[in-house]
Amino acid sequence: MQQLLKIGIAILAIIVAWKILKGLIGLAIGVLLAVALYAGATKLLEKK
Repeated sequence: MQQLLKIGIAILAIIVAWKILKGLIGLAIGVLLAVALYAGATKLLEKK
């Protein structure tokens, strides 16, 4: 019984860590896209 509880907690911890990791990856991609858009917009404005 104790072993099952430990396995259940371990699985929950892995799921939570995976969701946090996916969130951080999504955030990093969002930030990179925002920076790329900003850089592109400033270059377009500088050309005029």
